[in-house]
Amino acid sequence: MQMERIDTEFNGICCLCGSRGRVLYRHLTDTLFGAPGEWTLKMCTGVDCGLLWLDPRPAINDIGKAYRQYYTHGSGNDAGQSRGVRLVRTILHGMSIRFLGLRGERRRYKCIYLDKTLPGRLLEVGCGNGKRLARIKALGWDVMGQEIDPVAAEYARTRKGIPVHLGSLEAIDQPGEYDAVIVSHVIEHVHDPIDLLRNCSRLLRKNGMLVILTPNAASYGHRKFGSHWRGLEPPRHLHLFSTKTLARLTQKAGFNDLRVWTTPVGAYGIGQQSRVPGKTLQPGCGSASLRDVLRGFWFQVAARMIFLIDRDSGEECVLIGFK
Repeated sequence: MQMERIDTEFNGICCLCGSRGRVLYRHLTDTLFGAPGEWTLKMCTGVDCGLLWLDPRPAINDIGKAYRQYYTHGSGNDAGQSRGVRLVRTILHGMSIRFLGLRGERRRYKCIYLDKTLPGRLLEVGCGNGKRLARIKALGWDVMGQEIDPVAAEYARTRKGIPVHLGSLEAIDQPGEYDAVIVSHVIEHVHDPIDLLRNCSRLLRKNGMLVILTPNAASYGHRKFGSHWRGLEPPRHLHLFSTKTLARLTQKAGFNDLRVWTTPVGAYGIGQQSRVPGKTLQPGCGSASLRDVLRGFWFQVAARMIFLIDRDSGEECVLIGFK
């Protein structure tokens, strides 16, 4: 069954510096979850900027159509894999993490780099199905989620026992109530990322901590796969950042004492799910073949080696800042 057309709006100006963009890729499609349409990605032409964004992009009142088959609507993203493929992936992924010296980094990554922070009240923006908040709760944090997707919010509440505010971040009337706000793989999805960060600041206490994770537009994976890179994810990823543009955006929203870096720890999934030119993938993040799993393994190895000589090449940007 063909999905409904997604209404669009033009977005010709960089939200960071106000410059116009040049076309980087045309005719992008959603190979992961089958959302309809073809999409164009632009790169800012401003001096020392380089922000990437979709233009045109899904209209804010119609973007929900792009999420109807999204992974947050279930417990995992491997339902389309055979038992044998899942087993091979588990073994190879574990081997790559262990022998590439990534075990410590992966532990910190899975708890959003909060392992050395004294627990307090924490809000996750766009908490999805609550899996991440459940891990953070186990560290002693008093957690709360925010989510606009009712299916994902209900899953977090009923399956993970996580309290969730269903609605916009702007509607949360708790100024200065949180010690930490995490924004993990959310900022690339929103129409106005600066407004999002300003709302995070509103909810944080003085000296409260902001943690952001987002795909790295300057990653090794993007250089290797180009328009087939998993991190593009049209039409849900509306903006894509490097460490430089992410830091500038966060400073513009009023945060300071920033630390920003990249991590290669998630490269396995990027290699597995990035589309190989000339090959059509079955929509759905979990629809992986043995060849995809092997490609993910070798890409994790290559990405780790590249990272040893280029610390900005990791597949994700990580930023910690303070109000």
